[in-house]
Amino acid sequence: MAAVERVSDLIWGEGPFFTLPATWFTDPAIFRREKETIFYKSWRYAGHESDLPKSGSFVTCRVVDQEIFLIRNRKGAVNAFYNVCQHRAHELLKGSGRIKAVITCPYHAWTYDPDGRLKTARHCNEVAGFDKADFGLEPVRVETMLGLIFVNLDPDAPSLAATYPGLAEEIRSLVPDFDRLTKVRDRRARAADNTAELLKSNWKVLMDNCSECYHCAPAHPDFVDLVDMESYRITVHDTYTRHEMTSTKPVNAAYAYAPDAPAKGGVFWHLWPNMTLGVMPGSANFSVFTFEPVDVETTRLGGDDFRLPGGETDLDAARTRYTAEVLWPEDRGICESVQRGLHSRGYTRGRFMIDRERGPISEHVPYHFHRKVAQALDEVLEP
Repeated sequence: MAAVERVSDLIWGEGPFFTLPATWFTDPAIFRREKETIFYKSWRYAGHESDLPKSGSFVTCRVVDQEIFLIRNRKGAVNAFYNVCQHRAHELLKGSGRIKAVITCPYHAWTYDPDGRLKTARHCNEVAGFDKADFGLEPVRVETMLGLIFVNLDPDAPSLAATYPGLAEEIRSLVPDFDRLTKVRDRRARAADNTAELLKSNWKVLMDNCSECYHCAPAHPDFVDLVDMESYRITVHDTYTRHEMTSTKPVNAAYAYAPDAPAKGGVFWHLWPNMTLGVMPGSANFSVFTFEPVDVETTRLGGDDFRLPGGETDLDAARTRYTAEVLWPEDRGICESVQRGLHSRGYTRGRFMIDRERGPISEHVPYHFHRKVAQALDEVLEP
């Protein structure tokens, strides 16, 4: 082995397939690079169109340490801006709500319209050379896919459709009653109230865990009883992967569901860099999970859940209890244990278990994910 190698060289090729070094999950310098090269340049889930029902409706979100707000303008379009006044950098909006006519800064009462134009700046007529057109809000790119709203801090990034080609069509074809689903639980709102779960884990550990089922049999016995692993299929695209389980059992150790339920299988999509979309067996459902990094070793769970209108049945409640009280705590314990283990002097990096057939328990999806992280950072490290 050469004295110095790029991390991409360490994990690319025919094999053996190594993970990223442990330090990439614990080093604040790596996280700073990830912010610039990954999170400030990728599409990030920001909410759903139903969050902005009327002109003037707004909602705030974050891209790591960058505060953003979405607002619906008078023509019905959704705009996104950095949540900062152009006068002295005070935050403009908090949480969600609806403005009456203009956005008013709480500090010095500068006001902006929903298209980001500065409308009033007290005393500006007495200031020589002041032009309100020079002090509009800084826009952020915003696009919508199937009612899901995404933002991107990179003005030159490829479009949402170009980034995830074919994804919208897959969702429509594989999610029963997708167009009838409505949002029923908002993890982002809980985050605003500081009640969302903060995980003591690097965001990449969480993405690794949710993108492979090598751990399912030992760590999720009830899930394995629900899912026929022989029907588990994985499809890898460059910017997203699909895990599909076409056969599940209505009577199982996880939760019961009606044999004639519309969602007889399960599907999970894992989107670069930190997002998972999912359908669980049973009544029509769809969930968005985001793993939002707070710092190198802390991650906040975000996203939204969607169900058919009309209230939760007993079977729906059983599925909710299983995912919230069994499946998620199992995964949380795994990821926080891994994060502690990454500090061990007895571990430097691991090896992925990838079989020739790329079968249901093969770890080629997290390997693909590590490749993309390495490609984005292109660091040179001592082996």
